Amino acid sequence: MNEIETGAGSENRDKMIRISEIAGELYLSPTTVSRALSGKGRVNEATRKRVLDYVKETGATPHIHVSGYTDKKTRVICVTVPGEKNYSELPFFNVTLMTLCDVFETAGYHMMLAKTKPGNIRSLRDIIKGHKVDGVILTRALSDDEEICYLREKGVPFVLMGSHRAKDVWQVDVDQRSGSYDLVAALVKMGIRKTALMCGNLRYDEEQSRLNGYLDGLQDFGLPVRAGLIFENAEETRVQEKAVGEILREGVECVVCSDDGICVSVMNYFKEIGLGVPRDICIASLFNSRLLDGYDISITSVDYNFRSHARAAGEMLLALLSGEMIEKRRLLYHEILIRKSTQFVRGRSGQMGLPEDGRD
Repeated sequence: MNEIETGAGSENRDKMIRISEIAGELYLSPTTVSRALSGKGRVNEATRKRVLDYVKETGATPHIHVSGYTDKKTRVICVTVPGEKNYSELPFFNVTLMTLCDVFETAGYHMMLAKTKPGNIRSLRDIIKGHKVDGVILTRALSDDEEICYLREKGVPFVLMGSHRAKDVWQVDVDQRSGSYDLVAALVKMGIRKTALMCGNLRYDEEQSRLNGYLDGLQDFGLPVRAGLIFENAEETRVQEKAVGEILREGVECVVCSDDGICVSVMNYFKEIGLGVPRDICIASLFNSRLLDGYDISITSVDYNFRSHARAAGEMLLALLSGEMIEKRRLLYHEILIRKSTQFVRGRSGQMGLPEDGRD
């Protein structure tokens, strides 16, 4: 399955053109065009230059799946999960894995898992070296992601569940930036003006997107951006201890957590030190899941349908494996759930106009 994606200079941005079409335009064989684009195999320099010049002139950006990998079929798909402590226990990953399992089983594929983390993708490398799978689903990515670089190098078809800046990566994403912005807008509408952000590792594109949406919201509503009230790696106790001290000193009204895991961790820390939500401080999450249901107070959050997210990613990879022409990026949307955790603003009395039970 060899194909290229039209680049930013083309009117058909994010569409693909088959190798056979280029071959027809240049009166060459598809094999010759594929070799010229990939740099592998015997092609004289004049022909290679002719193909590359054509690609440049038409504004096309090559994206090549090496036939040496995809020719061998295993009917197995690899799905990566985070190898760091507790990450794979989050509801997002459990629902994702079960949904993908259903999608691939229906299509006659089995599923294999690979645990990876920044700086260690050995399990994925071993699977690809042994040619144990036909394609890969990545459940997250760094902006300089080693997994993506390795899969590109080996010509392995893959789909990312999340954001990546590269235009030649097939991805199914939720609009993290817009979700963060809309949550800030909802908080402002409720009268909340002073917030702090507790986020994860900003090397992850999804964390950057959530941060950028949060900052966009503050700026658009005329609220000051305080770098001292943005805390990275907030799942760590030492960061929480420092952050909460600063938050209380600054009179923050609402703590915004970038995901469900961080929100739960921060809520537990609040409880440990005797802070009541929303009695003493409000809290909201930029990612909703069943993990937030374990509290007597319901949490204001951004809700994404990650079953649909996982299903769309699985179907995209199956389309790639079958040689279908598909768009590179599919974007899913969100809903803001206003609940009791932001019902009161510290220093005020009265309700903020929420339903009595605080749930949608």
